Amino acid sequence: MERTPEDNAVEKALSEEKSGNKGWWIKTILLLALVVLSIVLLFTLGDHLAGEEDPQRSFIHMLKGINYSYLALLLAIVVFYILVESSKYAYMLKIYTGKFRFRIAVKTMFLGKYYDGITPLSTGGQPFQIYYLHKKGIPGGTAGVIPIARYLVYSICMTILSVVMLSIAPRYLPPGTVKATALSLSWVSLGINILFPVTIVLFSLFPKPSKKCILFIVSLLSRLHIVKRKYTVSIKFVREMQDYSNCLKQFWKSFYKFIPLIFLSILECLLFVTLPFFVVLALGNIKPDFNLVVQIACLVIISRYSSLLIPTPGNTGAMEAASSLVFSTVEGIGAVLGWTVLVWRFLTYYVYILSGIGINIFEVVRSAVKKRRDARRKAEPPPLADGEDQ
Repeated sequence: MERTPEDNAVEKALSEEKSGNKGWWIKTILLLALVVLSIVLLFTLGDHLAGEEDPQRSFIHMLKGINYSYLALLLAIVVFYILVESSKYAYMLKIYTGKFRFRIAVKTMFLGKYYDGITPLSTGGQPFQIYYLHKKGIPGGTAGVIPIARYLVYSICMTILSVVMLSIAPRYLPPGTVKATALSLSWVSLGINILFPVTIVLFSLFPKPSKKCILFIVSLLSRLHIVKRKYTVSIKFVREMQDYSNCLKQFWKSFYKFIPLIFLSILECLLFVTLPFFVVLALGNIKPDFNLVVQIACLVIISRYSSLLIPTPGNTGAMEAASSLVFSTVEGIGAVLGWTVLVWRFLTYYVYILSGIGINIFEVVRSAVKKRRDARRKAEPPPLADGEDQ
C-alpha cells in the first residue's frame, strides 16, 4: 500500500515525540533560566532607555498606577484571543471528524504553543500536535492535516498583514537610527520567512523541479560541511514539502470549507498586533488614539521579525530586547516600558509555557497512574467460575 504524505507526517511526529519526550523537562528548565535572564535584560535595558528623567517604576508604584478598567478589558481580550486560537482547531476537527471537540482543541493549541516555545525557530509545535491528536483517536491523515492547514492559513494572513504594517510604519514612527535599523532588519527577516510558503507553493505546482532543487541545495550544504547527514536531511525536507503541498492542494479543492478558518486567522492576527495597545492603556494611563493603535501594531511587527533573526527558543531574549528598543519610541510609557513589555510577553508567550508545563505534568502523572492500574489488574487472580472451590 502506497504511503500518503499524512502518513509521513504522523510517522515523523511519533518519532520526534519519542525522542523529544525524554528531554522536554531539560529544555523547559533551560528555557525558564533563559526567561529569567531575559527579564533581567529587559529591565536593565528599560532603565537605560528611560534615563534619569523618567526612571522605571517599582512594582508597587506600577500597581498603583494601573487603570483597572483597561486591565479588565485587557484580560477579556486575552481570553477572547485564546478562544479564537482554539476555535480554529475545533473548527478543523468539526470538518474532518464531524465532532466539535473543543477541549481537545484547547489542549492542542496550548501544546503547540509550548513546544514552539522550547524549540529554536519554533519548529516543535506541529509534530507534537499531530502526535497528541493521533493519541486522542484522531485518524492519522486528519491528525496530520489539521496543524499543517492551520499553519499555512495563519502564515499567509500574518505575512500579508506584516507587509502592510511595515509599509506604513515610517509614517507612524519617529525618525531615528533605531527605527531605520529595526525596519531594515524586519524587511530582511520577512523576506527570509516568505521563502518557506513560496517554496511550498512552487513544490505544489512543480514537484519534480522543486524536488531536484531541494536535493541540490542539501547536496551543496553537505559539501560545505553545513549538513552532516545528507541522505536523512534530503528525505526529511522532501517529505515535509510533500506534507505541506498535499495540504495546500486539499485547501484549494475545498476552499469554501476554509473560509471560517481564514476569518479566524485574520482575527487572531489583528488581536496579536493590537494586544500591546491595551497593555499600554492599562499600565501607562495613556488616552486611546487611533494613531497609537496603528503605531503599536507596527511596533509589534517590527519587534517580531527583527527578533526572528536570532534563533533562540521562542525568540526569548531577542524579543524582549527588540520590543524594549522599538516600544521606547512610544511617547509616555518610559516609566513603565519594562513592565509593558513584560506583561505583553507574559500574556502572549510565558502563559503558554506555564500551561504547557502543567499539561505535560498532568499527562505524565495520568499515564503513570494508568500503568499502575493496569499492572494491578494483571496481578489480580482471575475470578473463579461458578461452583469452583476457593
